[in-house]
Amino acid sequence: MKKLIAFLLCLIVVVPVFAKNDKDRNEFSVTYGQFTAPQFAYVMGEVFGVMFSLGHASFEDPHMYGAAGIEYVHYTNDWFGFGGTVLCDYMTAKTVSVDKDGNKTPNGDFKLGCLSAMPLVKFAWLNRAHVGLYSKLAAGAGLFFANGSDAKDNISFAFQATPIGVDFGGEQFRGFVEAGVGWQGIVSGGVRWMF
Repeated sequence: MKKLIAFLLCLIVVVPVFAKNDKDRNEFSVTYGQFTAPQFAYVMGEVFGVMFSLGHASFEDPHMYGAAGIEYVHYTNDWFGFGGTVLCDYMTAKTVSVDKDGNKTPNGDFKLGCLSAMPLVKFAWLNRAHVGLYSKLAAGAGLFFANGSDAKDNISFAFQATPIGVDFGGEQFRGFVEAGVGWQGIVSGGVRWMF
């Protein structure tokens, strides 16, 4: 799996170099999203953990920091681009045991980090001087790191499906917001440099 991830990252960097034409355009974005697929998995783990322990285990004070990342897209024509994204998501909570009298005993901190690398394709539906409308699809690999566990056993399929994205601003620098589902989040936004 490590070789596959390394190959995909190399592909993201090398392919745009050989795909030059008159309509070339590049985008580099810094993104932040919330309500990600790993956050959903984390919440479901809490729910089932409490349910299957019959209420004798619990999580308190959860913090979900969101998915921060970078993204590169190379357009070979006016409507189609390809590239990749790298994201990092992080969540924490305190674990407690609950006895039959309702007394809580702290067990420690639970920390979950997620790192993903995904090639992507992007379709521009509207591309004007100060506004753009687009969709994108991404799929790749994600790594889960929980309290120092070995990452090789925690490799997962990572994805992002964004049916609608809007960018706005100048011809070179823009802000953007997106609605989708996956590792980048249901709601995400950021800034983009177009060159």
